[in-house]
Amino acid sequence: MSCATKTEMHRANKSHRCSWCWQRINDGETYKRYRAYDGGDAMTVKMHPECHDAMQEVARQEGGWIEWTPGQERPIAERSQ
Repeated sequence: MSCATKTEMHRANKSHRCSWCWQRINDGETYKRYRAYDGGDAMTVKMHPECHDAMQEVARQEGGWIEWTPGQERPIAERSQ
């Protein structure tokens, strides 16, 4: 059975990779994070806010849950620093 924790907003203390688009989340930028559990596997998912919104929209269209491969196309959006 798959489940996930509540999504939280964080400010990066170091560089990360976005789990959706695979581009950098730079030090000082905000990002969304949650933990996902699938059977015996656990993972931490970190995404740009606009990537998280895009993922949520795709999940909504698919009935609430999706699987994806890191590096899917990132939505075009202005990012503030």
